[in-house]
Formats: sequence, structure tokens, C-alpha cells
Amino acid sequence: MFRSLYDALGQTANELAGQDAWIVLQNGSTRSIRWSELRQHVDRLARWLVSNGVKSQDRVVNTEPNSFRWATLDLACAAIGAIHAPIDPRWTDLQTANAIESLEPRAVFGVHHIPIATALEQATVLPDAWQTSQWQDAVRTDQTANILWTSGTSTHPKGVMLSHGNLLSNAIAKLDAMPQSASDVRLNLLPFAHAYARTCELTAWLLSGGAMACVSSHQANSTSNSPTLALAELAQIVRPTLINAVPSAYQHWLQLADAQRSHGQKARTLKSFFGSRVRQFASGGAAIAESIRQRFAEESLPIFQGYGLTEASPVVCSNRAQCNRNGAISPEILQGVGPPVQGVEVRLDHQGRLSVRGPGVMQGYWRDERATQERICDGWLDTGDIASMHLDPSARTSDATRTIRIAGRADDVQVLSNGYKFAPLELERKIEQIESVAQCVVVGTDRRQPLAILCLKPDANTEESELLTQIHRILAHEPEHLRTVQILLSPQDWTIQNGLRHWKGGVNRAEIARKFAH
Repeated sequence: MFRSLYDALGQTANELAGQDAWIVLQNGSTRSIRWSELRQHVDRLARWLVSNGVKSQDRVVNTEPNSFRWATLDLACAAIGAIHAPIDPRWTDLQTANAIESLEPRAVFGVHHIPIATALEQATVLPDAWQTSQWQDAVRTDQTANILWTSGTSTHPKGVMLSHGNLLSNAIAKLDAMPQSASDVRLNLLPFAHAYARTCELTAWLLSGGAMACVSSHQANSTSNSPTLALAELAQIVRPTLINAVPSAYQHWLQLADAQRSHGQKARTLKSFFGSRVRQFASGGAAIAESIRQRFAEESLPIFQGYGLTEASPVVCSNRAQCNRNGAISPEILQGVGPPVQGVEVRLDHQGRLSVRGPGVMQGYWRDERATQERICDGWLDTGDIASMHLDPSARTSDATRTIRIAGRADDVQVLSNGYKFAPLELERKIEQIESVAQCVVVGTDRRQPLAILCLKPDANTEESELLTQIHRILAHEPEHLRTVQILLSPQDWTIQNGLRHWKGGVNRAEIARKFAH
């Protein structure tokens, strides 16, 4: 086990010194930064932090978007034992100010504070070999490495304290489920300030080697303001092998492909859109529709799904990247969110509420002991989700014979006026199998029967009566109180901009119910 994130950098940089670690787009071409160069940048910045009064376990706030500079600051903090507390640059000024006030940081980096670029320009002196040896030998597994903020999709964001050991163990477990190597090229789209990218992108890259390219880091120099076009532009240049994304991104890419076909343009295959070399797509942050996974699978591009939460570093479960005898991806491994990853235990209570235990469980919430005690009991973290376990035909060992399926948030459980309870997610997944349905939210609380609020696809021309017939047919095997539903067609698309969808791709259930259920 590595002693710290910086120790992991040291070992990888020694093994892969001359190989590319980062790919930067400049004026339509690329510039590569080798692992040995990355280590030198980190060491210089770490020395600069120390010379400016930053000590072990001091908080260092960062409000900048993803970039090579971002990763350098993160690793420089890890070197000296400081706590890197990044904040999503998309937050409002008020949210950011409140978080900074809570953290009482020693230093703040960002557009309105110290630009990381300025610090790197000033960091011209390398520490001596004794100092870097001290940093690498320091055992920091139980020290806080990051304070990451929850997404705030169900409550106000909380600062989650994650140790070096939390982050490293979880990345190792993710790599066990989805192996990656020094020959991989990773195209990053997700914000490092959130746990999904922190572990599945940044720490996984740090451990496995390979090269990283950031879409967000080059958009300022792009000729287009569209993230989708920026992705397409960069994908053709770097030709990635690994891409992590949220469901809304996959849905958008399919819509783009369908729009090209409908306008008579020469249809580009999904594989060529991403540079023709992608071997692993992964999805997380929210449930992805099976119809999306099916469309990608039809072009031999399986999307591996995981499940987790910031408080678990974040990965709890993951589909496993296994192949059948012919070298093709086994379709059964893509069911649900897969089995628990290495080192993670799961249990369900009598209501199906999921708790997890393992080396990735957080140290606690920042300055909120009460909330910490409410979530963690005897080492078990209450996820707040309702789940079920199913036999996993792809499991290779008796220890991983079950795959997890998430039925939704416990807070989302609906109670009909006759007293019956149900988790809406399972019903929604079934209804979304209907070709014309893009998204569905089912509400039932204080109603005699469930109400399905439907967002239809742009080209849908199905009559309302036909939709109702199809829904009742799909739900024919459900309990009697769930077989008959009412439907309501949303007059507008559900987008991040109108508040009906979260940035990760999930629907804003509370807002949709508030807006339409009456």
C-alpha cells in the first residue's frame, strides 16, 4: 500500500519517467508533459507552499477548473500533508464564499485569489533530495488529503473529509474492477472537485500511469464555445482509450448523432466520434437509462456503470471489465451497478436500505460531528439508498456472487393514500423502456394511484392513450396498487438550465414533482 498520494506519484514517476503523463492542447497541436517533468513541477510548488507558510493539515482552497495546474496543486498539497479543498467553479459566489469561510484556509487559489499559474511561475526552486525523500517516506494514510463537497442533490452540500488511505484504497479497488495501464490515454470531462473524477480519473491515473488530457483545460483556446465540439476536437487529436462521463453526456452524444442522421449528414459512428480507440466507457453520478447503454453496445461500445457516494470515496460497486472466450464483453456483466468492489462490504436492512463498510468510508463531515454520527455507526456508512441484491452470473469467486441494483433514495419512497409504499426508480426504469419516452418521474405520495410524469423524445408522436396502454402492459406484473397509473406529459424538456435536471444527469425529482404533480 502506498504511504500517501505523493508516494504514489514518486513510484509512478520513477517507473514511467520518460513517458507522457499529461497532454496539453496548444494552437491545434499537442504538447506532452512527461512523468519526470510532472514530479518536478509538483516538487517546486510544494516547496513554494512551505515557503509561504502552508503547513501539514492546513487547508488549501482551489476554485479553478480542471487543468494540469489543478493536478499539480493537488499533489503538492499531498507532498507536504496539506489538505486540498477544491470547490466546483460552477458554484455561485455565495456558495463559494460560505465554503471558504467554513474551511478557514491558509491559502486560496482561483481567478479572484492567487492564480495557480502565478504560483507555478514563482516556484522556480527544486527542494533538495533529502526534502523530497522526507515527503515520500511520510506515512499519511490516516491524514486528511481532501475535503470534497457533496453534490447537494438531496441536501445542502457538506464537506467530506477523505484521507490518503481512503482515496488510494478506493482507486485500487476501481482498477481491480476495470483494469487500466500505462498505455492508456484518458480524456477527462468530469470536475476533479467531485469524488467521481477525483478517484476514477485523477487517482486511478496516478496509480496506473498513462496520459491525461482535459477538455475543460483547453476550452478557453477553442474556436467553439460548445463542450461537445470541444470534446470532438480533442478526441480526434489525442484519440483516448478511456472516458468517464455522467448519463446526461451520453444522452447528449446520442442526440447529436441522431440529429446528424435526421439532417442527412454523413453519419459518423460513435467510435469514430471519440477517436476510434476508446476501449472503456464508464458512467456514474446518476442512474443511466438502459436504452442509452443499449445504443452504445450496438456499436460495440459497452458502458460500464458504477455506484457510489462521496462519503465512500466514492466507489461502492462497479461492473467488472471481463471478456468472454471470443474476447467480446460479456453482456451479463453490465446488469445493475455490479458487485461491491474490492474491500467493500454491503448489507441491507429489512426495508432494503443499503449500508457499506470498507477502507473508503470517510473520516467524517467537516466540522459536523452530529451529521457524521448520524451517517456512520460501528464503521457502517448509511448510504440513504434503497437497493436489492441479485445473483451475478459473471462472478468468478464465491465472494462476489451478487450484484447490486439501486432502487432509489430512501427519501424518494412514495406513500399512496391507501398506505402502500413503493420506490419509484424501478417503475421509472420500466416505463423508460417505451421508445418514445426520454425520461420518467413517478410520484405517489398522498395520491390514490401513482402518477407518471413523462418527458417525451423530440420526435415522439405516440398518442396519450397508446402511451397509457403501453405503460399498463409493462406494469402488468407489478403489485395491484402499482399496475394502474395516471400519466402527465411534460410541456418542456428537462434540462440543467431550467432546474429539472442535475449536472450529473439525474432528474431533479423534487422540482419536477413541485412543478407538475398538482
